[in-house]
Amino acid sequence: MQNADILALAGLRLDGRRPSDIRSLKHNLSLVPTADGSAYLEQGFNKVLVMVHGPQEPKKRINDQNADKCNIVVRISHLPFCGAEWKQRRNGDKRTLEMEHNIGQIVEVIVMVDVYPKAEISIVVHVLEADGSVMCTIINALSLALMDAGVAMVDMISACSVGFVKNEFCLDVTQLEQNTGGAYIPIVIKARSDEIVFMQLDSRLSLDHLQKAMERGVEGCKLVKDYIEAV
Repeated sequence: MQNADILALAGLRLDGRRPSDIRSLKHNLSLVPTADGSAYLEQGFNKVLVMVHGPQEPKKRINDQNADKCNIVVRISHLPFCGAEWKQRRNGDKRTLEMEHNIGQIVEVIVMVDVYPKAEISIVVHVLEADGSVMCTIINALSLALMDAGVAMVDMISACSVGFVKNEFCLDVTQLEQNTGGAYIPIVIKARSDEIVFMQLDSRLSLDHLQKAMERGVEGCKLVKDYIEAV
């Protein structure tokens, strides 16, 4: 009997975790002296570095209609060897642009943008290694970096993915689990209220399954929140 079969019989995933387990977390703060705040986070085999610059004077002129609040700029870069395959991502990569847009919207929800009129907060993300649920790892590192920078926020955020793997909802899925073709849902919540501020679903799920997935995902976000609050 192979190891995978033994793990399956024990109700465990290929990396030995239960469906309700998240991957191990490890962090370092203030690693980049030129940034106002920075955080390096390992979540399983994911490794990301997030730097926050600002609030500062914007590099480009802000439209008058947006001058009463802070402008959020997000830039994400992936090392060519960060995933399972060597791949050079070009500037303007569709997936990267979508992730930058989504993260920018999330930041606007939790940062007190009205406190910093006519200013800019620049967020630079380097994905050093990627093994599934990368956006959630970026969000968790960003939460740490914003706190390290002392940016005024209405609440802290935490993120966790939930995937439908072998007829079971599993937390914090790996790339191998994402590639099985089941539903994959990244979820971001506010720490105090548990309010979901972002959720993305690219597959069809029944309402019952969707409700269960959301509940499981919020449970995972709370586990990450406990780690961040202990920092």
